[in-house]
Amino acid sequence: MSGLKRTLAILAAAAVAFFVLGVYRAGLNETPPPPSNLQIVFHNGRANGQRITTRSWTADYDRVVSNADQTVLEMDGVHNGTIFRAGKPYIYVRATHLSVNTISRDFTASGPVHAETVASHPRRSFDTTSADWNDAAQLLTMSQHVTIHTGAARPLEVGSLTFSVKTGNVELRDVAGPIRFK
Repeated sequence: MSGLKRTLAILAAAAVAFFVLGVYRAGLNETPPPPSNLQIVFHNGRANGQRITTRSWTADYDRVVSNADQTVLEMDGVHNGTIFRAGKPYIYVRATHLSVNTISRDFTASGPVHAETVASHPRRSFDTTSADWNDAAQLLTMSQHVTIHTGAARPLEVGSLTFSVKTGNVELRDVAGPIRFK
């Protein structure tokens, strides 16, 4: 009997080993799932941030790279950008690069950044190297040196500024240059 038990045990072990080997080999022929970090590239288009009932911002771009779930957009060659207030164009924006969080609708602009008011007289413009848009607070923050053209003979130079699109208030820091009020 012990010889029969040993033979059955060897046959059972061989069957299990054969089964495991078959499962392993079958797995080698399967196509792996695609990587989760795929990038999607678009050329020459328009992106926008939308609030519940109105537009938040829009921007035309030369090239955009998106992650697979499109929660982050890296936009190059941004032109014809517009920040809206109460659904109407309020500030025009150009930038070399925009990094957009599509869930919060926030963005960071870099490179030469140019922003100008739409309806104020005289028209005011802002030139800097970086800007951040916080959509929930509707704040445009320029934390690097900013040159402000206000219609005065010389531009106003400031270390940084925060512009509330919601209220129209501007906070300037490290001011140097003439200011013209109307």
